[in-house]
Amino acid sequence: MSVTVLLVDDDASSRFVLATLLEDEGFQVEEAGSFAEAGQKIAAEGARYDLALLDQNLGDGHGTDLVAVLRARLPRAKAVLISGSGDEGLGDAPSPDAVLAKGIGFPELLDRIRQLLG
Repeated sequence: MSVTVLLVDDDASSRFVLATLLEDEGFQVEEAGSFAEAGQKIAAEGARYDLALLDQNLGDGHGTDLVAVLRARLPRAKAVLISGSGDEGLGDAPSPDAVLAKGIGFPELLDRIRQLLG
């Protein structure tokens, strides 16, 4: 079974590196470089994501605000927030399935993803 990941990060170099690492592990990766682009991809007809990796601080919004969009459109998809401030400042937004620190090592990130996906 193929796992499709939506990777949302406004830093193109970080997005490229993480996408490459995930693809090397067999994941299908779609990228979004902004809040608006991620929202469009989630809302698109036929969108199917098993997991969304969401950077918290995007130039045009916050990853936490995408969790609600993801839950409404794709309720089975897992949401992982990657944040420099941990789970502080999540406000009233729906909780993601996991909050990971920015700069987490790839092996640890991969372990968490695999745990979430079962």
